Amino acid sequence: MNSSLVSLQFQSSLRFSCVIASAPALARFACLPLMVAVAGCAHTMVALDAAGRPTLWQRFDQPNLVADAVGLSGVFAAADLPKRTERRVGQLQIHADFPLAGQHRLIRELDNLRVTISQQLDLPVSDEPIHLYLFADLKDYQRFVQRHFPQFPTRRACFVETDTTLAVFAAWQERIAEDLRHETTHGYLHAVVPGLPLWLDEGLAEFFELPEAAAGLHDRHAAQLAGRLLEGTWQPQLERLESLEDAAAMSQDHYAEAWCWVHWLLQTTPERRRLLERYLSDLRHDPATAPLSVRLREAEGPPTVTTAAVRSHVEQIGE
Repeated sequence: MNSSLVSLQFQSSLRFSCVIASAPALARFACLPLMVAVAGCAHTMVALDAAGRPTLWQRFDQPNLVADAVGLSGVFAAADLPKRTERRVGQLQIHADFPLAGQHRLIRELDNLRVTISQQLDLPVSDEPIHLYLFADLKDYQRFVQRHFPQFPTRRACFVETDTTLAVFAAWQERIAEDLRHETTHGYLHAVVPGLPLWLDEGLAEFFELPEAAAGLHDRHAAQLAGRLLEGTWQPQLERLESLEDAAAMSQDHYAEAWCWVHWLLQTTPERRRLLERYLSDLRHDPATAPLSVRLREAEGPPTVTTAAVRSHVEQIGE
């Protein structure tokens, strides 16, 4: 945030997204410090929109949280930011505290992800920089986050958006590829689609966090949802996802279902893919466009029809 943003009395927003270790991750990565047992990203908004309406995401209501947000004005000039290696690769502005080649395979993959997202979603590409701040040492990263983002829970990576900057902060660890694909997806999307609904923002990030060879098929999510269907404890319902206004209220089922709707739209029929593409295009020009569920009712029929179709999709991919 800069001084001009503060002078606007928070009429624009700061948004935070973070990857938090799931319970299985705690078992696999015992070397990591204890983390909150929630998977996915957490988002927090600090302001009303330009018209004075509450934003989709939770506002900072406590004075100390607002003060913390104002304090972000110095984050991007902080002395403890990584800066040993600095290079530009496509839209990515990389800052690392260790030697990192511009042709490193992961950096090339993240650069290519920009085109993949553009082609898969029929979106334009942007030249707005996305800053990747990469820490070699997990403890250095955690100290940086605690110092500058004290309200965040512990996480492996986070995405921060201000009026002027898109940035990802991450520790270089065993799951860095997944984390950077997820958080960089947020950056690429936010550069061209402001006002992306929470559920769709997360569903797309879950879809694109996978290696390209996976074609968006998230085995863990598919197995989880298939199991919940067998238990009779879950049914797909897009309107429920659309009603979510705070990522803190999103459970692992919500993240999995958000991914599932995206996978169903992109990977089943050309008509559904085009419906999502048109929705994203309209969002670019009018963030208040009608929810996707309204378009699905017009294209596919009542919610019972789409629920049955998504159920069938989960049963097929979750086998």
